[in-house]
Parts: sequence; C-alpha cells; structure tokens
Amino acid sequence: MRKTLLYVLIIFLIICAAGIALGFLYASLPGHHPQENRQACESVGGDWSDEQRVCLLSYKEGGEPCKDGGQCISGICFPPELSDEQKIAIEHESIKNIVGTCYADEFASGCVKQVIMGTVSKESLCLNN
Repeated sequence: MRKTLLYVLIIFLIICAAGIALGFLYASLPGHHPQENRQACESVGGDWSDEQRVCLLSYKEGGEPCKDGGQCISGICFPPELSDEQKIAIEHESIKNIVGTCYADEFASGCVKQVIMGTVSKESLCLNN
C-alpha cells in the first residue's frame, strides 16, 4: 500500500514538473513577446515603430484611435460607421484594416460593437445572422 502511494506521489511530482517546464517553454514562444517584431506586435493590436524597433502598446483614452480593445482603457475599440460597400461585404466576410476609436465607458454591457485586431465581422458588430 505504501509503495503504491509512493509511486503515485512520484508520478504526480513528475507530471507537475513537466507542466511547469512546458509553461516556461510556452511563455518563451515569440507570440508572447509582441515587442520583438512587427508581425507579432500588429497581431496584438500594437503599433510597430521602425525607428525605435519597439512595439507601442498603450492604453488610450475614450475617443482615441485604436485597432483593438487591448489598446484602450475601456477594453473596447468601437468601429467607425461602415460605408455602403463595407455593409454589403460584411454579410459574407470580415473586413480588415479597420481603425476604430476607444470606447469611453468602461462599464459596457450586452453586445458592444468592436474592432478586434483591426478586423470587424458580423459577430463583432452584433449583427443577427
């Protein structure tokens, strides 16, 4: 009985150590460090500075331009008014390269229209399918 318990404990400790090691490995992947290159920076809504070779992730006030809610204090990047062509296109596909404005209210409820990583879709605009 004691040997079985000891084996279970050893296996448990090995699994925990492996989990911790995998966590460190996962955290070291390039996608978790958006400041390292333009593509990773822009994928999380940052603005890449070629001059400084740095990712500019900021927390903007309401009304400031944004590409993702992660750039805003409120956490919400509100989309601009769509053109007629965009309104037609959104029925079939997401629209990319959209710049919205940071939502002023930090306490939004329900479905709030959003720009997510520079993209709007039917779902992010709360449109019925």
